[in-house]
Order: sequence, then structure tokens, then C-alpha cells
Amino acid sequence: MQPIIIQLEEKYCEIVDCVSDYGYNGAVEPRCGDDTCQSELDHLLTDWLEGANDLRDMQTHFELKNAEFEQILAAIFIADEVQYI
Repeated sequence: MQPIIIQLEEKYCEIVDCVSDYGYNGAVEPRCGDDTCQSELDHLLTDWLEGANDLRDMQTHFELKNAEFEQILAAIFIADEVQYI
């Protein structure tokens, strides 16, 4: 399978750093440390909706609508590499 590479403006690097805290270690163990975790993406979206980890503040700062911000979060989450343009 080809790696997933996305391109974002460098101004979004703070969001990329935050999203990189979510995901899987070695593609199998959730970073949250909960062996019963069903979805690290669910953790990310829940934290955003609940205002945790400054995600709402970032959304407000960049003046992004919910759909736009959710798409950025999901794209960063699934990307193997982020290239800044």
C-alpha cells in the first residue's frame, strides 16, 4: 500500500502536533494505553467536541467551520506524512 501523504499550510503545524498525540504505536497498540480502546480517532473527535487539548481554540484561531476542522483532523490522523507548503 502506498503511504498517505497530505500537504498543509505550515500555519497548521500546531494542529498536526496535537493530532500526532493520537493514533497507534506500531500500528497495533493505542497510544491512550487502554487495551479495550476501540478507536483512537474517536478519542480525537471526542476531545475536539468536548474542547480538550486546545482543539476548539485552534479551530477558533483558524476560523474553520466544524466540517473543515473535522476534515483536517481526520486527514492528519490517517496521513503517514504531512508536507508543509
